[in-house]
Amino acid sequence: MNGLLRVREFIEKIILGIAVVLMCGIAIFIMMQIIFRTIGVGIDWTEEFARFSFICVTFLGSVIAITRNKHITIDFLVVKLPDIVRRWLLVVIHMTMSAFMIICMYGLNIIMRAARGVPSNTVAWFQMNYIYIVVFVGCIFMCFSSLLKALEYALHKIELPPAQGA
Repeated sequence: MNGLLRVREFIEKIILGIAVVLMCGIAIFIMMQIIFRTIGVGIDWTEEFARFSFICVTFLGSVIAITRNKHITIDFLVVKLPDIVRRWLLVVIHMTMSAFMIICMYGLNIIMRAARGVPSNTVAWFQMNYIYIVVFVGCIFMCFSSLLKALEYALHKIELPPAQGA
């Protein structure tokens, strides 16, 4: 179990580093767009790359949110349950999240096959599959994190998360 936790922490650090680089990229792309439009030169690819970077940050950031129990939750009923019921409800929730991620990966696999070789609008060498691959990888890591969280809750390895408003 400790080995899996170390792997998850390592993956989280890598994802966090990639997310920081992508956020800096978004800022740079948007600044470039503003500067070049001010001087009368239009560059189309900066807006598209900023959008693609944002998509990547969203899915990679979701992995970190799951790992740190920071996903958006509505827990006003759940926190009123006894601890043992809460713990097993969290196991079921994380297992359901993992099942949903597997369904998403199946759908993404179909989309990636259909979009093979389709270029983006502004940059011919950038294929749309690259974005779908990032979403697919994000789903894999979210599934892994959710399964690991479910296992941790089931084995009483971690404390129950506090209420979001507490």
